[in-house]
Amino acid sequence: MGQDATTVPPKGLGTLKLSDFWKSLFLAAIVNVLLVLYPIIQGGHWPTSTNLQDMLKSTVAIIIAYLIKNLSTNNVGQVLQKDKPVVNVDVSTLNDLKEKANS
Repeated sequence: MGQDATTVPPKGLGTLKLSDFWKSLFLAAIVNVLLVLYPIIQGGHWPTSTNLQDMLKSTVAIIIAYLIKNLSTNNVGQVLQKDKPVVNVDVSTLNDLKEKANS
């Protein structure tokens, strides 16, 4: 059965991917939408230029924080721990194992 599984070298702690940057931008966009809505809901006015400058600063902070979080966690989300080994198993083998476990 070992021949059906392949070990994949984990890449987590200390690595960044381009997708991490895009995810941080998405998170920053969500926060900024909420920051725009807050003064509208609270006071009924649109954000001022000062509010927009604060939103830009928060965008940069969110992106940096997200990337630092991804740099400092391993492939299973543990902080400052070595990566855990990952084994890929094909679906048919996995289903066979499930059937054996249930019987």
